[in-house]
Amino acid sequence: MNNNNNLARSDSVPVYERDFEESFLGESQDYYRSESASRLSQGAAVGLIPPSSSSNRSRGGGPSSSSSSSNLDNDDIMDDDNDGKPAARYSAMEYVRRAQRRLEEEKTRCVQLDLPVQTRVSLMRIVETELIEQHARTLVEMEGSGFASILKVVAGSPAVGSVAAASADARLGVMGSTALGRESGRGMMGTGLSSMDGGGGMGGGGGGESSLSSSGIAIDRARIADLAAMYDLFGRVPSSVNHLRDALSERIRLDGRALVRDQETNVAPPASFVKGVLDMRERFHAVVNIAMRGEKRAQKRMSEAFEDFLNADARAANCLAVYVDELLRVGLRGADEHTVARELDRVIVIFRYLADKDVFEAYYKNHLAKRLLGNKSGSEEAERAMVSLLKAECGYQFTSKLEGMFNDMRISKETSEKYRSHKKGLVNVGVDVRDSENGGKPVDVEVSVLSNSHWPSQNVQPCILPTAVGAAMDRFKNYYLTTYTGRKLSWQTSTGSAEIRLTLPPLKGSTKPRRHDLSVTTYQMCILVLFNDRDTLTLKQIRDETQIPEEELRRHLVSLCTPKHRILRKGSKGKGISGDDDTFAYNAEFTSKMTRVKIPLVSMRDAGGTVAGLGSGVGVAEGGAAGGGPDFGAPNGGLVDGSASVPVAVEEDRRHLLEAAIVRIMKARKMLNHNDLVAEVTRQLSGRFVPSPQFVKKRVESLIEREYLERDEQDRRIYRYMA
Repeated sequence: MNNNNNLARSDSVPVYERDFEESFLGESQDYYRSESASRLSQGAAVGLIPPSSSSNRSRGGGPSSSSSSSNLDNDDIMDDDNDGKPAARYSAMEYVRRAQRRLEEEKTRCVQLDLPVQTRVSLMRIVETELIEQHARTLVEMEGSGFASILKVVAGSPAVGSVAAASADARLGVMGSTALGRESGRGMMGTGLSSMDGGGGMGGGGGGESSLSSSGIAIDRARIADLAAMYDLFGRVPSSVNHLRDALSERIRLDGRALVRDQETNVAPPASFVKGVLDMRERFHAVVNIAMRGEKRAQKRMSEAFEDFLNADARAANCLAVYVDELLRVGLRGADEHTVARELDRVIVIFRYLADKDVFEAYYKNHLAKRLLGNKSGSEEAERAMVSLLKAECGYQFTSKLEGMFNDMRISKETSEKYRSHKKGLVNVGVDVRDSENGGKPVDVEVSVLSNSHWPSQNVQPCILPTAVGAAMDRFKNYYLTTYTGRKLSWQTSTGSAEIRLTLPPLKGSTKPRRHDLSVTTYQMCILVLFNDRDTLTLKQIRDETQIPEEELRRHLVSLCTPKHRILRKGSKGKGISGDDDTFAYNAEFTSKMTRVKIPLVSMRDAGGTVAGLGSGVGVAEGGAAGGGPDFGAPNGGLVDGSASVPVAVEEDRRHLLEAAIVRIMKARKMLNHNDLVAEVTRQLSGRFVPSPQFVKKRVESLIEREYLERDEQDRRIYRYMA
């Protein structure tokens, strides 16, 4: 009996296709096209057509075009999901949920009616095309409830229960508790949605189901579930998912450019820029991993979007170095090993997006020098962990100088201990008349001996030091050069610090002199010692007697005249210094509650100086400075926090690296055309920076002029290596 039925079905296929399937699929397409268009129309406020509204469809005979048409024209259609009340205007998420239900209903109906496989496939393709593909862009861009709008809310994820959270809910309107609440009692439709129950679900009041990530970032799980529902629906038509990826990429770029604008207008400090990027990355990572199911193409678009705004100029590399500096100085002080690893891993994620890794290295090395010489690191383990992560990302060559700095500090400590032992072992030491300036007592000097190739430098000429300090430095120099023959010391007086005792007249009614121990820079020490002999000096006199560079001299003088630390009194009014004849007088009325007083440096802007046209200089001559409170941010360092330009020293290093890479490649290949050379050079140098084709061309021309390369006589775009 079954065999006869199968034979009858086989014989009737042409009749079925001709007389039923074509009409059935055509009417189904018209039905879903009209229904979906009506739902999303701006002027209509209609509900979803109940399956029972078409008598033909309920019998399995397909939608009746006349029935569906009459229903769609009726503005008083009742929504079966709205307790018999007229349907509210559709939000994008309501459309998504009902579209999922329609697809499930159609799938179930195909099984119940035992439709042939080819009919099922064609029917489902029609439904997916009309409900999803035709309206994909509209669902993404729909104001207030589309994928892009929800993504914007997720990107801002205010703290749970905050005023910002409440206002965000109000902005979403139909996505609030009323629209979503009626779904919570009925469960969610489709396997894609039910899998999101553990992440906060899709019911409830908009942004009320937020949570904190492991890094303490607010993640709006409820709205991420909404995004996941839309992604699952669009996933039925793979080409439609491109709209979601485009919206993700555009949202990241817009938010990133807003952060960049804040930096350009000095609205926020550099570290705030990085914190904003880290928060962005945490939230969008949750969107891609949860809502978009960790899709590789979405991950790639996210990375490309971050790279786009982070590499617009060198500012991001600069800001990241400043953020890491704050993190390693105070942010990770006292943190456990897990917290340190987590925070540094977050930094490395942003570091991977950077094209100008050599700019980051220059700034990072500058800040590391300050921390090491100023003893300001919160944790040596965290410092070494950061260097290890950079080494894993970029290789040994990238971190060799950083590791050399740690090694120099270790050797310097050993050298200092040996020098102290040497001084204790001296007998019958003659009196140095130069120590008379210090009451006959030798100045105790601690020197950090730094390798020329590892440390940043300003290449600034040494200033004129006080006689007693010069005597102490000469004694160390004699010991060092006697112990380590064949070496040369070059003093970096711009990077030192000093402890000096300030003795002031007793206050009225007291006979006891007041004493304060001042913690100052080497330049400030040189200035203050001049007032041992005179009460008042002009700017010109101080400059002539100290030989401190002009801008640094003004900066350090203003620092000694601030209201809180007024060691000197300035003759002119205002913050700046009027000119060479401006006077500075010893302030005998200085008071402080603290016995030990640290005199901070003012910024170059507050001192009335400029930071434009800074010179180059990364690397120091082997040498050291008394004390350990360096100021590597001084002029001639070429590094200005917050700057968007590539430092001069880094530009110079790039020229050398690029030329070396070109010569190395051509020496191995002997002959290569221009495009292949550019591609290979870019590949080899991408770990530090990405050279532009114009930059490569300029360096090739320079090498041709110096006869390292030559052009082929037959084809001018082919280069030959000249042995």
